[in-house]
Order: sequence, then structure tokens, then C-alpha cells
Amino acid sequence: MPIRSEAPHISFNKQIKNICYDTDSLSNNISLYSIQDKSQTVCGVEILFGGGKIDELKKGASFFSTNLLKAGIKGYDSHQINNFFELRGAFVQLQSGLDINSLSLYCLSSKLKETLPFFLNLFNEPIFPDEKLAQLASRKEQELDINLQKSSYWSSKLIKEALFGNHPYGQVLEKEDFQSITPSNLKDHWSSFSLNQIKFITAAGDFDKAFLKSAIETILEKQSKKVANAVKGAFSTEPSNTTKTLLNSKQTSLKISFQTINYLHPHYPTLSLANTVFGGYFGSRLMQSIREDKGLTYGIGSSIQHLKKSSYIQISADIKMGAGNEVLELIKVELDKIHNNKISDTELNKVKHYLIGEYRSSNQTIFDRINRVKFLKINNLSNSYFANHFDSILSVEADQIREVSKVQYNPSLFKSVLVE
Repeated sequence: MPIRSEAPHISFNKQIKNICYDTDSLSNNISLYSIQDKSQTVCGVEILFGGGKIDELKKGASFFSTNLLKAGIKGYDSHQINNFFELRGAFVQLQSGLDINSLSLYCLSSKLKETLPFFLNLFNEPIFPDEKLAQLASRKEQELDINLQKSSYWSSKLIKEALFGNHPYGQVLEKEDFQSITPSNLKDHWSSFSLNQIKFITAAGDFDKAFLKSAIETILEKQSKKVANAVKGAFSTEPSNTTKTLLNSKQTSLKISFQTINYLHPHYPTLSLANTVFGGYFGSRLMQSIREDKGLTYGIGSSIQHLKKSSYIQISADIKMGAGNEVLELIKVELDKIHNNKISDTELNKVKHYLIGEYRSSNQTIFDRINRVKFLKINNLSNSYFANHFDSILSVEADQIREVSKVQYNPSLFKSVLVE
């Protein structure tokens, strides 16, 4: 009979295994990474391609060209395209990013042979109709009108500008960009930076690999090395403090950002652990101090962001109106504690277990696992990256967190934005 007054024994599996997947190099120079699972009744196929914001010659060309891939192809308008997928229970997802864009198909395995060739032609034959571009541009302009009244929008905009200067990463779309973009801009961008820059394709679920490979080789153009756009603009390296006042604002938005190390740096596992202690999960020090103890915000967090040309830390919070400077000082107080006080073994082990548990719990489905493969390929990491990363995290000691934090979380490098 269990003893109710004693906590049950907890076992924790710390082992992280490498993800198993297949690699196929196709005749059109496209790599296919896949995980097959015959127990599934669904499958997903994703095309990862270039032509992100970093490649733009015309602001907005990447966003609009990617988001209008379902607007029309040769012989089909947007209504016919949507009907085609809906009648077969399929779903198409579009994502535009700073470095890489993607086009994804999710469908029943039994419908793949019907839907895949049509799906691939969305990428191969987009026509970017004038009226659909005008509709999307008008909708984005209306969204911007609403966002201009929000402190959270302005804090994001201003921190990007402070962190990246005149580099494309720091640019946001303005009304004049929505008003001046043309189908010709999209076609030029697509043919120059997207159509012939497929990075790779992923597939997961139950699918006929021979059919998948044949369709990709037959429909998609042969990929050849192309020179990417020579990006102009430099990151800002100087510390800065930016404040902005909005009329009728109901809250204060705070963001702090600064450049940091990337995945390949030997100190990155320690930084990842330090960031989690500081502000990377619900039990973090920032949450406990600023939300739980002071009640100044519903949520505050610190995250490490990675781009092709930059890695940076960002601390973000939407807080009580007028409490911005108080929260800024409290952040520095918590940072000072990490710099000067040794973290306890209890807290250190709790966060190590949290990170490993989070990874394992978010790696359960076949689509979770193929997303891990996508992460490895986008960032040019080895197949053993996750196992090595978490092995390193388990070996991190308290003194290492203190030393790495002093170097990476240097308040003299902070770029802060306060909007209220």
C-alpha cells in the first residue's frame, strides 16, 4: 500500500537519441529528407526555398510572392485552387521568413497522388494576379492602421531598427510599400530568388516514396547554384535607449535586445541553460519576480533568436501602464543576481530536467521529428547535434552559467525600447 505522506519516486530518462530519417538526392539537384510511418493515415510535404526578405530588391516582394502562391496558376484561379484542395481534404500552408520561405501540403495518404502534382505546380507556375495582390495589399494596409495604435507593434518595429540598423532584417513594411508593390516585382523576385533556390524538401507520414521522388523530379525545375542578392546595410553595434509615447495607450511594451553567439559556439549550451533560468520558462526568475511577486505583467520572457546572419537575445514584456522603467530596473537586478550569485544545485537541476523534458515532449509525433530534421538542415548542424547539445547541458556547472552570463548578458550592450 502506498504511503500517502511521501512523494512518489520520480525517474527521469535523460537520454536523447539521434533522429532517424532518409536522405535522397534527386536528379534535379533537390535533396529530399523523409520519415515514413505506415501506421499513419496522413502525410505532409514541405518545400523550403530561398527568396526571403534578405534577398529582396523591392520591399515586400518576398512576403507577397510567397503568400500569393495560391492566388492563381496557369489555368486555375484562386477559387478553383481552393476547391481542389478542399474537396480532397487537403491543407496548404504558406510561410514567409527573413531568410527562408516554405510551402507545405498536408493530406490523407490516399489523396497524395491526386494532390501532390497540383501542389508542386503552385510553386512552379504562380502568376500573381493583379486583383489578388491589390486585395492582399489593401488588407495588410488596414492591419497596419490598427497596429499603429498598439504599443506592442511599435516596440517590435523599433527594436528591429535598433538591432539591425539599415540591414533588411531591420526593415518593416510601411504603407508606401503596400501601395507601390506590383505583380512585376513579384515575378522578378520569384524568378530571381525563389524558383531556382529550393533548399530541400521534407516529407513525413505514410507516402509512396517512389511516386514522391518521381513527381518532384518531373515537375520541379532542376536547381543550380545561383548568386544570392548582395545584401547592403550593417547591424548597429552601439547600445541605445528608445522611448515612444502613444496617445490613448492602455499598456506599456518593453523590449531589450543584443547580439549573442549561435548554435555552433562551444558556450551555446551554457547560454541556453542560463537564458532558461533567467527568463526562458514559466518558472524563470523574471516571471517569478516581475509577474508573481510584483504583478506588473501577465508574462515576461527572454528568448534566443537565430537568423542566417545574426543571433540575438530578446527580452519582451507587455506591462502595466507607466511601469516600464521599474521593470527595466528589476530586469537588471535579476541579471545582477545571476552575474554575482551562484545558482543552487536544486534550481540548476530543475531547469536541466525542464529543457530535456520539453524537448522530449515536443518530439512525439512524426511531424515533430521531421521539423527537427528541417531545423538541422536549415542551420547546417550535424545529425548528432541534439544529443551533443543536451549532453553538454547536463554537464554545465553553476560557475559556468555565471561566467557565460557575464559575457553574453552585458547591460552595456543593451538596446532597449519602451513604448507607452
